[in-house]
Amino acid sequence: MMGATALAMTTERDVEIAAAIRDRTHHRALALMTRELGPALGRFCAAILGDRAEAEEAAQDALIEALRAMSGFRGESAVRTWLFAIARRICFRRLRRRRRREALFHVVSATELPSPDSPLDEAARTELYRRLQQALEALPFEDRELLALRYQADLTYEEAAEVCGISPDAARKRASRAFAVLRDRLGGVP
Repeated sequence: MMGATALAMTTERDVEIAAAIRDRTHHRALALMTRELGPALGRFCAAILGDRAEAEEAAQDALIEALRAMSGFRGESAVRTWLFAIARRICFRRLRRRRRREALFHVVSATELPSPDSPLDEAARTELYRRLQQALEALPFEDRELLALRYQADLTYEEAAEVCGISPDAARKRASRAFAVLRDRLGGVP
């Protein structure tokens, strides 16, 4: 049952949804949440993720996760708060995955490769990019993370070190070692 404090902060919609959850009519609760809270949930996810399609997926994931978790809903918070907390976790999980993907696979973007006017033809650029991606993926995660923070996110060594929980000197040494490994694997290219 909902506590008095949580109840005071709810709307009629929340009370109706909470009643459906309490009555174990979970599909009805899901339908109500989708109708009453879905648009705001989608806007929230879009504001966090910055991508409408991904936001729609995240909002759907939040509703599905809420459906799965309904039997554990204790009513200690408003349904709206509970649902948006689920959406927040999903959005941040997606952001972490996105950042990880970008850090791992896009440390050197295609714009940093030689231009089409250079002596390297398209096939050579594609091959160089493929080899670079393989070399980066072979680095330990900590090295890839540091290079991504430093060169993709444009953080200083001091800032990247703080994110990684190491000293700036350790960050510089780690980056230097990583570049040496990349040079060896790519035959002196970087």
